[in-house]
Amino acid sequence: MNYKRPKADVVIVGLGWSGSTMAEELTRAGLKVVAIERGAWRDTTTSFPTTRDPDELSGSVRKEILQAPVTETYTVRNKAGQTALPMRKYHNLTLGNNVGGAGTHWAGASWRWLPFDHQPYSHVMQRYGAGQLVDGLILQDWGVTYDDLEPFYDRFEKIAGTSGTAGVINGQRQPGGNPFEGSRTAPYPTPALERSRANVLFAQAATRLGYHPFPVPSAMIGAPYKNALGLNLAPCTYCGYCQLYGCGNWSKSSPNICILPVLMQRPNFTVVTECEVIRINTTPDRKMATGVTFVDSDGNIGEQPADIVITATFTLDNTRLLLLSGISTPYDVASGQGVVGRLAVTHKSAVLEFCA
Repeated sequence: MNYKRPKADVVIVGLGWSGSTMAEELTRAGLKVVAIERGAWRDTTTSFPTTRDPDELSGSVRKEILQAPVTETYTVRNKAGQTALPMRKYHNLTLGNNVGGAGTHWAGASWRWLPFDHQPYSHVMQRYGAGQLVDGLILQDWGVTYDDLEPFYDRFEKIAGTSGTAGVINGQRQPGGNPFEGSRTAPYPTPALERSRANVLFAQAATRLGYHPFPVPSAMIGAPYKNALGLNLAPCTYCGYCQLYGCGNWSKSSPNICILPVLMQRPNFTVVTECEVIRINTTPDRKMATGVTFVDSDGNIGEQPADIVITATFTLDNTRLLLLSGISTPYDVASGQGVVGRLAVTHKSAVLEFCA
């Protein structure tokens, strides 16, 4: 059966951190937003109740909270001449499979990009010159700077209740933080987590060597906190069940506890779960998006018309959806021409204590 949903102002594909953050902004501005999520609904209180101990067999061993390769996989090759083969195990790609996305079960290292990261080409050219660039290296600036994005970093951290120790506030270095980070307009919303004995010893040794150890900015809440949307978050209990687990204590920043309880109360927001978007629909000249086509859990084909389409899935899925929809020109490695897929990367990670 084919069917068509009522038109929305915006349709968002994927309801993880990116999708829920944008949905909150857009609905607060008065737009009618529909989010389409491939995974199922997960709620903090019912899906991760504190009355039930974390199940290490289903969590750490079977990784049942993740998107399974049997459900969706990616083909991989190391160079252009190889035949691409499907991945059978995701290793460090801990993909989401529910409302909240990977933000539900992530480990919670909550970094800002450094000023250098936003303008790598400009900084490399200024410091080292063109001789530092090897043939074939793709290096370019984002087009926006750290200072452009700083207010939005600050807004996110105040929604997430991020814990940490600031290193630079309004251009002034602060004790205990990263002295090389971009300047912040405010401290972290909650204090840094308590250090383990191993981290204390590491910090003491690093300090003696002249380094500047600092706690990693964390999605684990450092103290009781009411976030920017008026939701009460609880301090971390140091249970250790973060990566691969949802937090039922309201102590780990996730869309499920930091945004969705507010978003679900807004009459101009709707989430459609267990539906996979298979195509972005466009005008005949392919210059404008008109909505999306999806397959629901019963195998029916649905259409969601909208004036604006936002892809907020995993990075590789965003790229693949654009390719499947015939939008723009695919990037070609050999010629260096094309747009879709160019410079596509996943994410970076970090250890629990960092030393600069």
